[in-house]
Amino acid sequence: MLTFTAVGTYLYQLLVQKIELRDDDRLVDKVVLARTLLSDFPSLDALSKSPAPFKHAVHGSDGLTLRLIGPDGRLLLQAPARANAPPLAPLHNVVPITRTPVADDVHKQSWAPDELRVLNAEGMLGDTAGTPVQIAISRPRSRHSEFLRHYLLNLSCAVAFGATLVAVFGFLIVRRGMQPLHLVISQANNISTHRLNTRLSVERGPAELRELAAAFNAMLDRLEDGVQRLSGFAADLAHDMRTPVNTLMVETQVALSQPRSNEEYQAMAASNLEEYEHLAHMIENTLFLARVDNAQLAIARAMLDARAELRRVCNYFSGLAEEAGVTLEIREIASAAHLYADATLLRRALGNLLSNAITHTPPGGRITLAMQASLQGLQIDVTNTGEGIAAEHMPHIFERYYRADYARASSASTGLGLAIVRAIMQLHGGDVSVASVPGARTTFSLQFLALN
Repeated sequence: MLTFTAVGTYLYQLLVQKIELRDDDRLVDKVVLARTLLSDFPSLDALSKSPAPFKHAVHGSDGLTLRLIGPDGRLLLQAPARANAPPLAPLHNVVPITRTPVADDVHKQSWAPDELRVLNAEGMLGDTAGTPVQIAISRPRSRHSEFLRHYLLNLSCAVAFGATLVAVFGFLIVRRGMQPLHLVISQANNISTHRLNTRLSVERGPAELRELAAAFNAMLDRLEDGVQRLSGFAADLAHDMRTPVNTLMVETQVALSQPRSNEEYQAMAASNLEEYEHLAHMIENTLFLARVDNAQLAIARAMLDARAELRRVCNYFSGLAEEAGVTLEIREIASAAHLYADATLLRRALGNLLSNAITHTPPGGRITLAMQASLQGLQIDVTNTGEGIAAEHMPHIFERYYRADYARASSASTGLGLAIVRAIMQLHGGDVSVASVPGARTTFSLQFLALN
């Protein structure tokens, strides 16, 4: 509507200007003609006796009034002679005889109830004395008002019709264009936690919505993966907690089935304590991962001596390694052995890797801790000899409650050790990776970023 109105207003103003310019050009032509006619009259008396040429000059020019004023200010001629002619106003802006008038010489003059377009110029009789005569020609501005009024009415109707037509067709076009969006909305309404495999149709939608549909599908992929992981996490947690709980229940039922001695009750309590510790360890690990997932775990980083930290962890696990018949050694390669990390979390990550390595290294095997500088910062490797990890287990090795070898997993294992290692490295902005040669060795690498 605004666009149509602006265009209509522009066209109307342009028409008014063109009409005024054409009328001004006609006033100029009449003044030039009047000058030519004056030059044919030898005297003022001859002009008074033969006014016909001037009357013919303005004949047929609707609203035009021509006046000739003598040197003494006396009105010599008025054509046409009508009672409702505008009064003669004092002459000003008179074009001299030495210059040909132009449209810019036309000026406005007030006349109730209208406005006049007036051109005043000097003329000269053809006598030898060259008697000057003032030419005053005027035309009411409102002579085209009826035409402009009809034009404005037609233009307003055209603007209203055009705006209505655009509104109707715009509504239909937008409604048709919104149909794919309604389809997307319908598909989105059908998505629930039980039907996360539904995807929006990207190819059928318009080009403007394809990027949105692709982003929505990617979000659904992430949600489906998260829900599946959560469901698997809950199932694994329930399965792992059921074993110690069932053990506790069976031992308690056996103990209560008949009277027992104090020694037997103490043995049962000691056995139950191991299961309680297993449950507590599992719950603590689960809460740790939950705090990491919800970004509620603050870490206290400090500049650490990596060699000292490796020796500390190695000394702590040397007794377990000796009991398992495994050799534990440190091989230092790094030239710069400092890293910026949380000491407690670093020891926990290394402890989980060493505990896992001792469990899966056969007697007579070897576990090696090494450091080396990398392009990103400092890398710590934990390598153990043994059967290695099969290729099908490699993509899942860091998932929660995942065990590559259930037969060899200890009863105290919760399947969260490597998941915790990955979470700790993510907190530090680093990464953990694994490389394994079946039947030879397995290496876990902790990549810490350099301090910028």
